[in-house]
Amino acid sequence: MSDSLLGRLRQRQQSWILFSFLRRPHSVRDAVNRGLIVAAVAAAIVAPIFIGGRGGDAAEGAGEAFATQLAELEDLREQRDSEGDSDELDARIQQLEDATDLGYLERDGDASDKGALAPDFRLLDLEGEPHRLSEIDGPIVLNFWASWCEPCIEEMPEFELVSQEASGRVTFIGINDGESLETAREFAYEVTGVSYLVLLDPTKSMTDGPYPLVGRPTTFFIGADGIIKELRVGIVNLETLRELVGALIGEELGAVEEAMPAEYGDAVRRIVNSAKANFATAEAEIQRWRNDPAVFDDPGWQRNMLAQVMIWSDLNEQFAELSSPAQWEDLHGKVGDALAQIANAAGPLVRGAVENGNESELEIAVSLFETFRATFDSAAENLSGVIDTQ
Repeated sequence: MSDSLLGRLRQRQQSWILFSFLRRPHSVRDAVNRGLIVAAVAAAIVAPIFIGGRGGDAAEGAGEAFATQLAELEDLREQRDSEGDSDELDARIQQLEDATDLGYLERDGDASDKGALAPDFRLLDLEGEPHRLSEIDGPIVLNFWASWCEPCIEEMPEFELVSQEASGRVTFIGINDGESLETAREFAYEVTGVSYLVLLDPTKSMTDGPYPLVGRPTTFFIGADGIIKELRVGIVNLETLRELVGALIGEELGAVEEAMPAEYGDAVRRIVNSAKANFATAEAEIQRWRNDPAVFDDPGWQRNMLAQVMIWSDLNEQFAELSSPAQWEDLHGKVGDALAQIANAAGPLVRGAVENGNESELEIAVSLFETFRATFDSAAENLSGVIDTQ
């Protein structure tokens, strides 16, 4: 598993960088993304001057629920300004202020030192949902990173691997230090491909406050009691990372894994290969329609699209019947979720659009299919890589 997953994540980093430079930019955003790589090289020397600046507001990209709370808080403050104080109004405002306070949340005895209580905070993840350090159960690995920090990007695949080896017994958190939501998403999702929790700190409230860093990356290893057990400045290699995370849970990581049942591996390969072939066929039919909208009224084309939808449902049912070994439940679940989204969300929309002769609905359905397919491809690649090493 180690060689496969790390190799694929490394290849993903390298391919992303190479592809970004060799092909012609297809948009302004694409050109900007390539500029980030150039900036990363320059930043090794002058990052604090040119790149390490503020990324924006702390609530940038807030999710719907959090944004609703912020809007209510603003409305109630305006109401208090115009109508005056009241116990009920003041209590609700205080409640919302407590729930939406982002950044450092001071506690007695906290400090960013070994043996101290880890400073508490609330930050938003890359989907806009809030997370508070003190509300996370169990040990935590807290890593500060930035896109311009080459060692940060270099070590993130190892963090991803060990987070999977720890199987939910340790929460890995990567705090992006001082960059925009777009940049953090780009490097967390597309360049490094990590799946552990990534939080956004565009105003550098952590590193300008309770976690002053002497270098990046810096990683804190926090026990279930909230006490910092160890901290490391600079890149943490795989062996050391396993040792430090294993100490948090009292267990050796990276040991010989349970053998994967041959029948499970064979079934996954068969379903994944069938899905890839079917999705390629569906994509070809979609491209035919985009190139020539007249085929939308062709009965043969309609039968082909409806046949693909039926296959999506069948593949989803086949995969749902599989039971994965416990240590691969997370990877298995991500493949299953993607297949279910294709079969149960995109599929019915495609069928309805074709049967009702509605091209606008088909465009929406196809967009969903392509999004879910990309998710499936990534998840299936990781699971297949594990199977291939068994």
